[in-house]
Amino acid sequence: MTHRCFKRLLALAAVLLLPAWAAGQESAETRWDPPRTRDGQPDIQGYWSQRSDITTYSIQAGLEDRAEHVSIGGQNPQKGRPIIDPPNGMIPYQPWAAERAKMHHAVHRQPPTPDVFDPVSRCFLEGVPRIVYQGNMRILQFPTHIVVLHEFAHHYRVIYLDGRPKLPDTLKLWMGDSRGRWEGNTLVVDVTNHNDRTWFDIVGSFHSEEMRITERWTFVGADRIDYVATIDDPKVFTQPWKLRVQLGRNKPEELFEHAVCEGNKAVHVAFGIPFEEKK
Repeated sequence: MTHRCFKRLLALAAVLLLPAWAAGQESAETRWDPPRTRDGQPDIQGYWSQRSDITTYSIQAGLEDRAEHVSIGGQNPQKGRPIIDPPNGMIPYQPWAAERAKMHHAVHRQPPTPDVFDPVSRCFLEGVPRIVYQGNMRILQFPTHIVVLHEFAHHYRVIYLDGRPKLPDTLKLWMGDSRGRWEGNTLVVDVTNHNDRTWFDIVGSFHSEEMRITERWTFVGADRIDYVATIDDPKVFTQPWKLRVQLGRNKPEELFEHAVCEGNKAVHVAFGIPFEEKK
């Protein structure tokens, strides 16, 4: 047998065995039996952060559109693109909404009014799902609820597991209203009651008050959670769309102080307001 033929046989074997290997990996994750809390929940407590190299500058664009991310958002440009559906990685805006998003992007460097300037850069809350790919978090579990403490600006959210009714539709919140349940090793969370003031990123990817999000936090290994959010807003989007974030476990540590607004010059720079340093 020639060396070339041998290489071809190895390549063919790899192609034939890859599906079986992948299926084995998937079944191993499905069979994984995580540690449990006293009341039987998969124990996902601990410190976590995203491993998907996602930036909050633009969740649609590639690296070429992120040159100003450091000056605007304080983070280094990253390459991750979280949108997995539609396959093109773009938010499926309705025509009118696409024009508005285009306007947001065009003016985000020098916005004419505060309402078209990134809410997080103005020290408001990130909202869901942006907070998931914003920074470090700590998850605490209780029989009736799960608390997620975020390092970024000390924000937090509570996911209720006790079947309580959701809040009235007239009450809108920055972080929404979360109701969760366990399906095997997956925490399924319905998030409603969003206000329309949060963005998915700095360049102005937006939604309306009608947005509903279904989160799936799948505990696939001791140090990994696969997070998938399905975003549905018939007022703004032509179809529901999905983004994915892989979370990895961090070593136990206290969450650092991340005050965000102390010394924040973003608003001053955007609107040409003189910034006086404290003496």
